[in-house]
Amino acid sequence: MTDARVLIVDDNEEVAQMLIMFFSARGLKVSAAHDGEAALRLIREALPTVILLDVGLPDMDGYDLFRQFRQSARSRYIPVIFLTRRTRKADRLAGLQLGADDFITKPFDLEELYLRVQNAVGRAVREHLSDPHTGLPAGPIAREEVAAAARRSDRAVLEFRLRHAAEFRDLYGALAGSDLLRYTALLINRVLNSQGQPDDFLGQLGDERFVVITAPERAGDLRRQILERFDSDAVQHYALAERIGDQVRVRDASGREQLLPVLGLETVAV
Repeated sequence: MTDARVLIVDDNEEVAQMLIMFFSARGLKVSAAHDGEAALRLIREALPTVILLDVGLPDMDGYDLFRQFRQSARSRYIPVIFLTRRTRKADRLAGLQLGADDFITKPFDLEELYLRVQNAVGRAVREHLSDPHTGLPAGPIAREEVAAAARRSDRAVLEFRLRHAAEFRDLYGALAGSDLLRYTALLINRVLNSQGQPDDFLGQLGDERFVVITAPERAGDLRRQILERFDSDAVQHYALAERIGDQVRVRDASGREQLLPVLGLETVAV
């Protein structure tokens, strides 16, 4: 749960700040948006693990914003919990019928809200709907997207795999390995934001395997930019390291110098 990233979408600054402090104190990473446009921008920059969404926003209805989340290939699987002052049964049913994971009326109990966030995140992880480290669609969802794309001539599948991640984890530990996965997901997402389209899909087929589904005419450029950006930044993951070709000179915990194969990202034939 400490890897979870919560996006709060609420125009009430006092409520947003209260939730930021509450969730941050429990080790979650929290960001906030005060209107729909800001929320869409933050989601494009870094996919949250769960969204807390107010129904009444200054620039658009929360239900309409939810529909936009669900129309995007990269955000359609993020759990969403509606927060609202609306107490009518019809409002609650409207949110749940759209496919929201939960619907909570204000004022709410913070501990209860925390449990509901835990439940939404836990359910997604248990059912392998999202990766616990990156929050990307994973498992059966990613495989279904790949299978559907394979049947269409207007979609191309790019699969990427990390190289030498095991040596990196042996040197720096499991937490650094988790950070590496998150970094890779963010890097690919940033390339898609700058060069791709909203209907491009980004998911995870395994701990070290990522998949992008895009239009065939964009696939070559996206592949090249993702690989080049990862390679140019690879040595920055190592502390006080020197890159020597395809190797990196580092020191282990005892201070001994080692030469290790440098982290890499490669495409896999699909």
